Amino acid sequence: MASLDKISVRDEVSRLKADFDRLGAEGKLSPENQAIMNSLFMIVELILAIFLERNTKKDSSNSSKPSSQT
Repeated sequence: MASLDKISVRDEVSRLKADFDRLGAEGKLSPENQAIMNSLFMIVELILAIFLERNTKKDSSNSSKPSSQT
């Protein structure tokens, strides 16, 4: 499985979003395209939040199983 640098992925998404916002402000994108791209960026950011969030190690205080069964 490929290893991703979480910061660089988020930075790249932020940079692309800023580029599209700038193009929209300059009138180079139609309102329909802006709405679609904003929706897509929202979905990508949600996916990043789900898959790139920090994982915590399970222990008896945050697991449903006692430590002797983990």
